[in-house]
Amino acid sequence: MRPIKDRNDFVTESLRQDRFWTQIMSEHALFIREGLPCMETALIEEARQLEEIFAGLKARADQTPSDRAAVCALNQDIIKALDRIIEFKTFVLKRMITCRLGGFNYPLLLDHIRREAIRFRANLLKLNNNIQTPLAELALEEEIFWLRIMGDHARFIAHLLDPSERPLVRRATQFGMNFETLRLQGEDLQSMLVPRDYENHLLPADMMGQPLPPGFGNLKEPFVIPRLQRFNGEVIAATMEIRDFKAVALELVETCKVLSLISPLLASHVLREAEMALADLGRIEQELNMNK
Repeated sequence: MRPIKDRNDFVTESLRQDRFWTQIMSEHALFIREGLPCMETALIEEARQLEEIFAGLKARADQTPSDRAAVCALNQDIIKALDRIIEFKTFVLKRMITCRLGGFNYPLLLDHIRREAIRFRANLLKLNNNIQTPLAELALEEEIFWLRIMGDHARFIAHLLDPSERPLVRRATQFGMNFETLRLQGEDLQSMLVPRDYENHLLPADMMGQPLPPGFGNLKEPFVIPRLQRFNGEVIAATMEIRDFKAVALELVETCKVLSLISPLLASHVLREAEMALADLGRIEQELNMNK
């Protein structure tokens, strides 16, 4: 397998990730805060602090020069903030799913935004430690991640639209089903092409990062096949379609032409994530084309 030259140019890729995801994390804290019961003053204050921390990191990222030492320091500080927001999201989620917290945050929403924070943190750790992922493994990880995120978005939109908006609810629901079908296709390809990922999932979570017991880790390296190239194209096409749907939804929300509980910021948030998905998937497409 021929890796792309300087796939993860440390400075460029770090700043691309930092400048996008710090704003997303700040907005996550805001969304959680808005959905908390008014009597949960400690959680509300923690969410407010996290919102400000990530807004500050976003401003810092925008001003960080293309200098390796400065970017590395920025990444380290963002990782510390991510540790905190992941812990906060976990705490709120646990209270929600054990029926010890009310409010208006869906448990799946909390899981969804925690997944994004965990992935962002993992990406920065890989960049800081120069960890390269084999192409087939990276492609499927990116595709499956974004398919699940886009599918979640579709279902959230369907549940936040007013029930009277029947055509839009129906279309959002169909998007959710389409992305779920593609995600299952991606998982099929993942176990075919990256069996080590499947094997790793069968180990206890506390063994991750530890030396593997005898017999584990002997499976073959991931490999690229033409079907993976076609699959990435299918994922891009589906993401472009929901991106366009979200763009229309944002215009409808901003002009008060739709009945829903969706704020302009939330509509913009999910649209920006679709654009980031297309950017990530486009990078995968370039690498796959180089491996033809």
